[in-house]
Amino acid sequence: MKSFLLKYRYHLLLVTIGLLWITLFDFLSQMSIQGIVYPDSGSYVESAKNLYVFYRGHNFRPILMALINGIPYLFGGNDSTVLHFSFYVNLCCWLALLLLLFELLKSFVRARMAFLFTLLAMSIIGNTALIFHLLTENIYMLFILLGFYGIKRYLNEKNYRFLALALSVFVLSMLIKPGSKFLAILFILYFSKDVLKNIKSKYSLVLYAAVGMVLLQCAGLKYQFGSFTVSYIDSVTYYNYLGSKAECVKYGKEYSQMNNPRAEYLFSLDTEQQKSLAAEDLKQQLQYNKVNLVKAYFLDVIENTKTGNTCIEDCRNKAHSTYFSFWNKLFLTLSKWQNRCFTLLAVLLSLYFLKQYKREEWGFLIAVYVGYIIATSGISCGQGDRFHLVTFPFVILLLVKFLTKIKASRGA
Repeated sequence: MKSFLLKYRYHLLLVTIGLLWITLFDFLSQMSIQGIVYPDSGSYVESAKNLYVFYRGHNFRPILMALINGIPYLFGGNDSTVLHFSFYVNLCCWLALLLLLFELLKSFVRARMAFLFTLLAMSIIGNTALIFHLLTENIYMLFILLGFYGIKRYLNEKNYRFLALALSVFVLSMLIKPGSKFLAILFILYFSKDVLKNIKSKYSLVLYAAVGMVLLQCAGLKYQFGSFTVSYIDSVTYYNYLGSKAECVKYGKEYSQMNNPRAEYLFSLDTEQQKSLAAEDLKQQLQYNKVNLVKAYFLDVIENTKTGNTCIEDCRNKAHSTYFSFWNKLFLTLSKWQNRCFTLLAVLLSLYFLKQYKREEWGFLIAVYVGYIIATSGISCGQGDRFHLVTFPFVILLLVKFLTKIKASRGA
């Protein structure tokens, strides 16, 4: 027992500190008693209910997210049960993310330093706040980190099973966040030679199963709504956010997410008509409003970089405590500056590691992921730090790799 505690002392400390931090954060922010259910959270509940109760798909939310969070329906749970259950799902994913991040950091620095950098990841306010809401971020980050863990093992050991598992996780990640589909395709193409060499390997069956699950999702939406696609969310997101903002820029109006006539019209149509309308709108904007579309895109990226966590901003003093206002403002300010600092680091470190392709292949691939997330964030806005915070733990990985590389070069 003593040897076990000694061996896993940092892991146990991380879990203990993590649980204490969540408890303290909840006490100060009153997050768990807010009773706020965001539209995105509501749609995730709806998709889970569709899967477990009505045995059908959802036009916006893919099957894996529904499969994970809808488990309470198997045991007679209701919508409220699913919302409460999502907290424990998010908490477990968040703790698992920290432990896996610690293991990866240990491969670059000593355990004590890895522990301190993991505490830095734990202190990211945005990720902490999202644990209390049925949203994808904490689940998605764990999936992506598992993928990079597998790739690292493959690059170091040249054991194909790690690559097969890693690529499977990246493929499945698009069933958590549909926007991840091009990232998954990109990584499969990157390792296509390795996959083709092992096409008959038993480990490839896991990858085939993951691809099969995605095809099942696409076929289900084709049967139910009309298009062979992972999700219709990309069309709606473009039309309601980037497309709408481009029109506002064109006419000198201020964009408002809440009062958006385009969104009202879009949602008056059926799913397939929404997709067609968004495609036609993008075509027209590229032909006749290209400059304003580009301006709107960069305005979105800037907004997604500088804003704080909306879950904290929306909190109210439900418990009528005297300390709430101070902590709410502090947490919101911290989330803003963490977003700005980590995003700036993300850009700088990604540019560095993209140039280090031949020397730092793993760092290069993480930089591709980080760059992909920030680049695609310009399609939407009005979500606070949600778009960029899924890169922050990976920025810490790149930062530690960069610092160790600098230290090694000075030592040489």
